Amino acid sequence: MSRDLTFIKSTDKDGITPQALYMGAGSAGDIADVLKERGSRRLLIISNKNTFEYRSVENVISKYNDAGLRTFKYQLRSNVANNRDIEGALGTYKEYNCDTIVVIGNRYDIAVGKLTAVSATNPGKPSSFAGVGNVHFDIKTLVVIKVDSTPAASTPESSFYNHDTDSWVTCFSQIMMPQIVVIDPDMMIRNNAEMVGFSALNGLCMAIEAYLSPLSARYPQYKANAAVAIYKIFGKLDSLVADNIDGYLLTRISTGGFYAGLATARLGFGYSFFIMHAMQNRYGCEYGAGMGKILVAVLKELLNFYAEPMAELARSQHFCTTSLDTISAAQSFIESVNDIYKKNLHFDDIPVMTPEDMRKIADSTRSAMTEMGFNPRITSDKLVDILKTL
Repeated sequence: MSRDLTFIKSTDKDGITPQALYMGAGSAGDIADVLKERGSRRLLIISNKNTFEYRSVENVISKYNDAGLRTFKYQLRSNVANNRDIEGALGTYKEYNCDTIVVIGNRYDIAVGKLTAVSATNPGKPSSFAGVGNVHFDIKTLVVIKVDSTPAASTPESSFYNHDTDSWVTCFSQIMMPQIVVIDPDMMIRNNAEMVGFSALNGLCMAIEAYLSPLSARYPQYKANAAVAIYKIFGKLDSLVADNIDGYLLTRISTGGFYAGLATARLGFGYSFFIMHAMQNRYGCEYGAGMGKILVAVLKELLNFYAEPMAELARSQHFCTTSLDTISAAQSFIESVNDIYKKNLHFDDIPVMTPEDMRKIADSTRSAMTEMGFNPRITSDKLVDILKTL
């Protein structure tokens, strides 16, 4: 990465990949004609073993074949994104001379799809794309069909485990964003509410920090995306947990995840995201399981800096009366975030951290925020104090 290149500058340089969003029952199969219009002929379908066994997935692939598209499968060998699956999918893509990648799956499946698409048009190993500004050439057609509420389909970020170095690698680039995203309740109906809710809560964290981003005044339309995500997830998550086969609720909350990811395309990522990444890299814990707890602690620390936008969110979500003073309204919002995580996430994966690890995680988080192009407001000492409370 160029020493002077930050995420903000790279976004201005590369621009934002236009994304077409298709929604509704049956939309996953109905895009066959759209793909043909884009010039797609040979599709590599990437997914995990469980998803490939869905009857709805078989039906979608049959629709593609009936439309005259050739389809080839790559079944992921691991539950988490890793360089071996990226290289394996790339090998299948090249072997069958594919021109389009269709990913059906969750955050990790999508990460493999993104980096396979990047590797198909950019020289180098997957690890060579780490950081900011190391993806140079446009990808060919990439389609993501979501099975949960993950924001990964619309984020300019992908992470994977690198077996060569036994560490996690994170890549940031607008270029890797898929051109087509599909939210089809028929593809999500087999997932339990915990899986959909877990991914939605991760999206909620990203959306809240995007809304509070220093860049939100510069990009009001992306701040609006964050607000839409917060509204869709906060407003209906409890109902989804109670009724996880409601296609309307599944679609609404998955759409919230999409808008959360879209907000990060210009507004970047925040403390909870980078703290969680550092924990995952150091301890191998499940990504996102503790993000809500981290976010609440961060919001409390930043209360005086971001009281006004947090109060805006509290009032818009009707967490308080419009007459409540700014600080009290902001505190009401923080309490509401804490409540929704306690209510809908019945486990977290916060490891027991040594003082040395806390310091390394704090320093890593501040470094990552600087790489975003931000001036971190929370000192390393304060971050260590936050980590002690988790």
